[in-house]
Amino acid sequence: MPYSIPLAIIMRPLPKTVQILGLTAIIIFLILQLIFSCYYLYKPIALIFENNKLHWEERVAEIKSVELISRPNPNMPKEASMVFPVEICIIQYAFEYNGNFYTNSNIGLNVEKDYQSKFHRALYMKLKEKEKMIVYVNPKNPKQSSIIKYDIDLRNIGAGIALLIFPILVIYWVYIGKKYPPNYIAEKIKTIS
Repeated sequence: MPYSIPLAIIMRPLPKTVQILGLTAIIIFLILQLIFSCYYLYKPIALIFENNKLHWEERVAEIKSVELISRPNPNMPKEASMVFPVEICIIQYAFEYNGNFYTNSNIGLNVEKDYQSKFHRALYMKLKEKEKMIVYVNPKNPKQSSIIKYDIDLRNIGAGIALLIFPILVIYWVYIGKKYPPNYIAEKIKTIS
């Protein structure tokens, strides 16, 4: 006959110290998740408010040159880097602001933004036969301009929202569990003696 463990031993509650350690680990995990979600949401929001981008002004710029160049892919081994090159759109534009003329080549100011070859190819195809376009200029420093006003990385916002959902759900479940315990409905039943 195989050895069997009585059900009473399996179902007995955990010791108090184990319960406290488990609860502490869960709370630390939730706090870390909240911190990471705030970080991922802060980065794109900070880029919008950086250099007062909300108040940058539109100007018409003359396109001086547009070319699409292929470079070896730095993220691949040397042998494969030329087989799968990275395409980059190099653009030069000039604009007038308060009587002064400025030349720039910025697509966007977010240096962490990873524009893929598809984006550069599409930008080149869109601008190669155009003469003018709209650029955004920093009124406090007209040397600062870009084609894209808000070049934020939407993956960071998505990661921040995804990380924020779980702690909010846990807090909601705890709140509902405290406000409406399992015997909540039974307590609402009215009895007559």
